[in-house]
Amino acid sequence: MKRKPGYAAALILSAAMLWTAASAFDANDYDYGGGGGGYSYDNDYSWGGSSWDDDDDDDYYSSSGSYGGSSNMTWEETLITIGVVVAALALGWVWVSVPSKKKPRTPVQPRSPGSVQVPNRSVDIRNAVQQTDPSFSSEQMIAFAQDTFIAVQNAWCARDLEPVRGLMHNNLFNTTSRQVQAKIDQHVTYHYENYTFRNVYLTSYVRDADYEYITVYLNTEYIDYQTSDDTGEIIKGDRSTMWKMRYLMKFMRSRGGSSEQPKTCPNCGAPLDMASTGKCVYCGSTVTTSSFGWILSDFTTVRSDTKDDGIRLQ
Repeated sequence: MKRKPGYAAALILSAAMLWTAASAFDANDYDYGGGGGGYSYDNDYSWGGSSWDDDDDDDYYSSSGSYGGSSNMTWEETLITIGVVVAALALGWVWVSVPSKKKPRTPVQPRSPGSVQVPNRSVDIRNAVQQTDPSFSSEQMIAFAQDTFIAVQNAWCARDLEPVRGLMHNNLFNTTSRQVQAKIDQHVTYHYENYTFRNVYLTSYVRDADYEYITVYLNTEYIDYQTSDDTGEIIKGDRSTMWKMRYLMKFMRSRGGSSEQPKTCPNCGAPLDMASTGKCVYCGSTVTTSSFGWILSDFTTVRSDTKDDGIRLQ
């Protein structure tokens, strides 16, 4: 973008100086005000519009001033003035010919930084877990993560986390519950629709003295908008745009857990479907311990400060 407004001001000022010099050259004794006194010229510059380009014709110039007295410039002063005007015009033309170094406006960033790479370690993690759990399947773990993702997102939109309480670590459940209550207080409801999983894989595995952790990467797309509880109107987003999001879901269980271990209620022993409910349908007790399978301990988007845990075994 070239800087024409500034050059226009310089051109106008230079023209005024050139006209003054020419007047003095032609009629040094011409009296503007018809009497004695000093010479004054007060300039005010202003341009309309909020942005400028080469085709902008909306700029305008306004000035106010008074003239009085007489001009008594010598030949030498007149020539010097003309020389200054010519030099100013030449320098001004060079200045506006150089493109402005003003940085362009930063484009809208994606919700989840696309430059952060999350490695696919599904095969290595499967091999590492099978050292202590031969029945472990990376495909089953990925399917479980997808089911959990949808269940937790739907519970968030419904503003009722009880159906997924057994899928979440207590700390994560309590934190998310406070966030849900905040949205209730704000009279805001979230809507997530039309989930699509573009790519899902295992990215990290950590095993310490007591627990083991698997982090699953999910590259997703879905419709995301918010409505007001008071009016029912959409206050953010829309019902048609598919948003691309990248998530990390960290699951944990007690060390030594087995994929063949029945997911049973610790209270009555009845089988549990951890992907659909955290409560026993037989006795009503809530299952919150990871001793009976994987539970979600962390659920975040991929960020610029995302750390890679890799594979670390004790």
